[in-house]
Amino acid sequence: MAQVRKAEGQVQLKTHADKFFNVWTRNTNLVHELCPDKFAKVELHEGSSWHSVGAVKTWHYMAYGKKEFVKTKVAEINEKNRSVCYDYLDGQILRNYYSDFKSKIEFIANGEGCFVKWSFEYEKKTEDAPNADIYIDFLLGVAKDMDAHLCSA
Repeated sequence: MAQVRKAEGQVQLKTHADKFFNVWTRNTNLVHELCPDKFAKVELHEGSSWHSVGAVKTWHYMAYGKKEFVKTKVAEINEKNRSVCYDYLDGQILRNYYSDFKSKIEFIANGEGCFVKWSFEYEKKTEDAPNADIYIDFLLGVAKDMDAHLCSA
């Protein structure tokens, strides 16, 4: 039986938690506009909106010099706690490294700004597969880039 592993990280931002949560969950299509060097596009494949449980999205991104994609399904949205959970369905990280992958993003109010916390639960296909910390670092960088654009808007 494969071992479930965890990775997490957080970053402090200047953008208010509500605004960041709304952009990430309700206006997901804006992510590539805010981070064009990291995201080529985000597509909605299934679901009534970006902000609906069951929505299936494909994220086309550039990480560590590689063009990749990941297809996710929104598993849970918690409005009160400003969090969203995803199940990963397809993409290079599943094809190459992990047999199962889930993520949770929390937008935690902190005065006028917020903390964005990403956490993963995953199972490696082999012991040689990288730890998911590299994807935490990538996504925290995305959050910082988005924050810079949202603060200047």
